Amino acid sequence: MNIWHICIFELRRILKIRSVVLNLFILPLLLIFILGTALSSTMGTAEDVIPDSVRVGIIHMNSESGGGSDTVSQALDSFVKAPAVAEMVKVQNFTTEEEAVHSLRTGKLDFAVMIPSDFEQNVMMGKEARLQWIRGKDSTLNTLGETLFTRFTDEWNRQMAISKVLGPEVTAAMTSGLESNGASSTSITVINPGKTGTSYSASQYYAASMLAMFMLYSGMTTSTSLFGERDNRTLIRLQAAPIGNGVIFAGKIAGNSLLAFLQATTIILMTYWFYGVDWGTYPGYIVLTCVLITLASMTLGIIVSLVCKSTASAGATLQGIIIVMTFISGGFRPIPVDLVQRLSEFTVNHWALQSFLRMMLDAPVGEIVYNILMLGVVCAVLLAISGLIYRKAGYRYE
Repeated sequence: MNIWHICIFELRRILKIRSVVLNLFILPLLLIFILGTALSSTMGTAEDVIPDSVRVGIIHMNSESGGGSDTVSQALDSFVKAPAVAEMVKVQNFTTEEEAVHSLRTGKLDFAVMIPSDFEQNVMMGKEARLQWIRGKDSTLNTLGETLFTRFTDEWNRQMAISKVLGPEVTAAMTSGLESNGASSTSITVINPGKTGTSYSASQYYAASMLAMFMLYSGMTTSTSLFGERDNRTLIRLQAAPIGNGVIFAGKIAGNSLLAFLQATTIILMTYWFYGVDWGTYPGYIVLTCVLITLASMTLGIIVSLVCKSTASAGATLQGIIIVMTFISGGFRPIPVDLVQRLSEFTVNHWALQSFLRMMLDAPVGEIVYNILMLGVVCAVLLAISGLIYRKAGYRYE
């Protein structure tokens, strides 16, 4: 008897258990269908979230030095009249901040920009000049407004820096360049990474998140199997055979690993055929990501099995860990909280989900590889912990 025989026996034994087949193969497909259908209106293509135009209020503050703000106002006026910008914004001019804030509160404006009275003075003194934002109620419109007008300040600061380096003789050319910026600002666009103009659908998002979560549940079958041999006293018979404990342990882990990979293959193919989920054009990276999730699942199962004293406590502990990791990584719904997002970077689910989503969007290979490498780092840490615990506790009948 070798590792291969134990592996095949373990896989056949698990697949005969109806509850395992239901929980690992049928349930994730049902959840993907339900969540993808119910929440399809909250996710979609980028065309659904990018507005036709943004109503922007520009507040012209009086300059303390006198006359300085005229140049800024003229340059900004030329900027917003540029064809590429004019398609995105509808501008209203204000003289006081109170008027603009009132329009934001009543829904007449989406975003407001205030030109500080010392804007040009700061530039001439070599300081960085920035416009001041007054944000509205819609975060998407706020982001679009900030992106557009940051482009203006970046161009202003750049040309002022050129003027200071090359001398005052280029100031006139700099000013005319800013005023004619409308003709040169056609490069301003709003795009998503990867496929231009597209985003992942709800079915894609939940297919990726549920795949990662339920592959981790394969670790529970590992834990149950390891405890089952002890509870049924069959581990004594196995240890009496002319094979080492390491071979027994490795064979059971290998069998559960094949189960996890079979589960991943089934979910990916079924969601592709029946739900139309586009998994991208990187099958090799998909396989690598699934291998790493399988490794993480097995190591989590090993750690919990060797630390806990009973099947019930091990199952409850592992289930709690998986649900918490799925929740903070946004597996059930994205959580736009900085603290939660930072914590999620220490979980398997976060990097697995990001890897799948980047592949679905046909993102640059560098982004995909980065997420897979970070997933590998998390798996390496779990593998090291499980190795240390196994060396100390071992797998034997007590």
